[in-house]
Amino acid sequence: MEYLAFGDESGTTGKDKTYSIGLLCLPKAKLPRFNDYVDQLKKKRGIVGEMKWSKIKNSAGQVNICLDLLNMVLRSSCCFHSIIVDKKSYNNWQIDREKAFYQTYTYLAKTAAKTLNSNLDIYIDQKCDRYKRNDEVIGIVANNMLSQLGLAKIINSVSMQNSKFHNGLQVVDILTGAVNSGYMNEIDINLQLSEAKRLVLANMAKMLSWDKLCYDTYPNKDFNIWHFPSEIRAFPATKIIKPDFSVKPLKSI
Repeated sequence: MEYLAFGDESGTTGKDKTYSIGLLCLPKAKLPRFNDYVDQLKKKRGIVGEMKWSKIKNSAGQVNICLDLLNMVLRSSCCFHSIIVDKKSYNNWQIDREKAFYQTYTYLAKTAAKTLNSNLDIYIDQKCDRYKRNDEVIGIVANNMLSQLGLAKIINSVSMQNSKFHNGLQVVDILTGAVNSGYMNEIDINLQLSEAKRLVLANMAKMLSWDKLCYDTYPNKDFNIWHFPSEIRAFPATKIIKPDFSVKPLKSI
């Protein structure tokens, strides 16, 4: 089976104490069905234009589509892999942020490819970088890592794409933003979040059977959160996921 993965990041700019990268992976053959379903959700929740975590501000529709998307991933053949990086603990971030960012992107791509063990193409959201071939390098280095583990070089390509034209990039933007904000909300008492985002985090956590969206997971092929580097592993805890689909959409906020 061939897979397509969509990648995006959250928290790399500004004063955030962490940044996160997420990969949403799905079988290529199911991409048309995926796109149709996401379009239906957007229409149902009254979402106009591009979905972004930064747009979740003041409506029940915005909150509910976030819950819809998590529900979709947990129920379907999609999977979500993410890495949350503590900037202070990650020494390479202090030296060269662009290089450090793509190193962690590569670690995540390798981990996702190893879990899927299938041919994989990766679309990542566009970024303005000093070095113009960072996307290609992710695939090359990740494949070399897989080869050193005795595994096939299964990442076919990594390319930057415009998120306006890919529902997958918009979905992973939401999931990655939520994961990063959930962790930040745990470690930064000064973090400012809209009421809508706080409701998203609380209800996403309930859907995972967690009290808060701030934990990492045991290796999980369907919904995986990795805290990096090792200094923050299992902080505040490592938890299993037990999907709870009884979480109801909000009528208002």
